[in-house]
Amino acid sequence: MVQHADEGTQPTRGRYWRLVRRFAAASVVATAVSQVVFVASYALGAAPAAATALAWLAGAVPNFALNRRTWGGGGRDALRGELLRYGVISVGTAVLAALATSGAEHLARSAFADREAAQVVVVWAAFLGTYAVMFVVKFFLIDRLVFTARQPPRPR
Repeated sequence: MVQHADEGTQPTRGRYWRLVRRFAAASVVATAVSQVVFVASYALGAAPAAATALAWLAGAVPNFALNRRTWGGGGRDALRGELLRYGVISVGTAVLAALATSGAEHLARSAFADREAAQVVVVWAAFLGTYAVMFVVKFFLIDRLVFTARQPPRPR
C-alpha cells in the first residue's frame, strides 16, 4: 500500500504487516532463549521470580537489538531514551510474568504435591501465557512509545 501525502506520518497497512512479521521473528528468538533459560533455571531449583528474571534478561537483550533494527531506531542520540522506554515496558512484562509464575507455583504445589514435572509444566505455562498476551500489547507500545525518532532501517 502506498502512503499518500495527506496521511502524514500515519503508517500504512503494509508497513504494519512488515513490522508485525519482524516483531514476531524477534519475539520468537527472544522467547526461545528465555524459555530455555526459564525451564532450566526453574528445574534446577531457582525460585519462580528468579527464574523469570534470568529468562527476562536472556531474552530482552536480543529482543531490543532486533526490534531496534526493525523500527530503524533513532540513531546514537536516541539510544538512551529508547533503552529506557523499552526497559520500562520489558520490566513491566517481567513483573507480570513473575507474579503469574509465583501464583501458578502455589496452585501447582497444592494440585500436584508429589509430581514435580507437573509443577514445572504449570509454572512454565503461566510464564509462556503471560508473554503471549503481552506480545500484542508490547507491539503497540514499542511502535508508539519506544522507537519514535525513526531512521530508515539499515539494509541487511
